Amino acid sequence: MSPNAIEVVGLSKSYGKVVALEDVSLEVRKGELVSLLGPNGAGKTTLVRHLYCELRPEKGFVRVLGVDPCDREVRLRMGVTPQEAQPYGDLTVFDNVYYAARVRGVPRDKAREMALETIRRLGLWEHRNRYVMDLSGGQRRRTLVAMAVVHSPEVLVLDEPTTGLDPMGRREFWDVLRQLKGEGRAILLTTHYMEEAEALSDRVYFINRKVLAEGTPAELRKRFAFYYEVVDLEEGKVYKVREDEVKEFVAKLRGKFEVRAPSLEEVYLEVMKGA
Repeated sequence: MSPNAIEVVGLSKSYGKVVALEDVSLEVRKGELVSLLGPNGAGKTTLVRHLYCELRPEKGFVRVLGVDPCDREVRLRMGVTPQEAQPYGDLTVFDNVYYAARVRGVPRDKAREMALETIRRLGLWEHRNRYVMDLSGGQRRRTLVAMAVVHSPEVLVLDEPTTGLDPMGRREFWDVLRQLKGEGRAILLTTHYMEEAEALSDRVYFINRKVLAEGTPAELRKRFAFYYEVVDLEEGKVYKVREDEVKEFVAKLRGKFEVRAPSLEEVYLEVMKGA
């Protein structure tokens, strides 16, 4: 049996004359969190819409847990947060999460138990009986994520799930994702937050209609970042030094200094600049 929970091979999609995706291939293994990074209009949302059967491939194929994602059984084993989705405003937080479990076949008593536990994990406990229409944007987003994870799905497809969350809420959600990954879930995440991708990802894909680069954050830094920052801590000067010249350069410095590896964001900008 394939270790891949998500497999995309040669996927292409156009809207008229506009190419959204061109021969895109990627994989997400069980127990792995993979981030998809790219500018607006890069095709990220188009790609993930194929994973929950909102779009069908023009070329190539998509498999989730080894089968077509339009298969009803596999859709019950997935959790998704589409970018534009919203919970039901005229229902409470609890009702939204509870019914999300029920429609996925969870028995009534178990659905109640799982809904309450998920609400607690996502920091929504004090809001559980409030109508969603009365919540802040960040709280609504968190409710949507709770609806996606309540039934303990094997595969999670999250399209910018932390948009609208404050920094503390975002980091609390990171902890939830780490726990889910540790339980063996496969997670595909799209995000605009580079520090989020760097903190969470086992692997990262840079895309702009096609895959530009793939690897662990460390591999991508090594492959594409040619300069390190050397900071003279006494004089406050910052030098950009080629990787193969760092040792020779710092040997000439006197006093205290610090060598900083390039961030994932710097690598991303370098890759996109050359695309």
